[in-house]
Amino acid sequence: MNSTRATPLADIEADAVRLIDGLAERSCVARLLGGLAIAEHRHTRLPAVLSRSYGDIDIVIPAGKPGPFKVAMEDLGYTPNSRFNNLRGHKRMLYYDEPNGRQVDVFVSRFDMCHGIDLAGRLDTGTRTLHPTDLLLTKLQVVEINRKDLVDALTVILTHAVVDGGTGADALELGRLSEVTSCDWGWYTTLSDNLARIAPIARELLDSDASGLVERRLAQLGESLRSAPKSLRWKARAKVGRKVKWYELPEEVGQTIVTR
Repeated sequence: MNSTRATPLADIEADAVRLIDGLAERSCVARLLGGLAIAEHRHTRLPAVLSRSYGDIDIVIPAGKPGPFKVAMEDLGYTPNSRFNNLRGHKRMLYYDEPNGRQVDVFVSRFDMCHGIDLAGRLDTGTRTLHPTDLLLTKLQVVEINRKDLVDALTVILTHAVVDGGTGADALELGRLSEVTSCDWGWYTTLSDNLARIAPIARELLDSDASGLVERRLAQLGESLRSAPKSLRWKARAKVGRKVKWYELPEEVGQTIVTR
């Protein structure tokens, strides 16, 4: 065992920062996604009602030779799920923070749940996290979405302006949303459905000024999705509609694979 192996921190938000910075110090690119990324990316004081606890750390890394990344993860104190990583490591890896009973879920270049999103060209963010638009997309691609993910999405929308283009701005980029959804009717449908679920939660949790801001931004996002030019493939799939399932069920990590 490496005698210089570090120990993960009990505070999960602090440990997520330690992880990303520690990987960077070892020349490994990694970005946070999920709820911890949204917590790290906030720019203003949030209403207490939007605060929550976090269970695990999710990161995304570029594809390529994983050797240095694996060494860095163990140096930083995380134990690999060797069987899972050998079987699935080209697209996903699992590590454990054993002292704190937590998991680190590592996505390789893509995030695939109900829909897929290619992140290969979106990791040069200059921050510890994915861009806000990609954080929103990863939250809202779940068909059977839960309230926690809707509140996370609400937080992203409350704290980021909507802008044209898709160049990696610290904002919600209409061009990026169009890029992901205008060739894929299924993605468009799930994203539109979930955006429509956010306004009632905003009115429930926020004061009138904040909820009004969220609703205006939701209107901008929805109008942009509807008006963006669609591909022939999108139009053909739209004719079939909801009669045929338009999404995949998220992959469950089976107990036989999780065995270390």
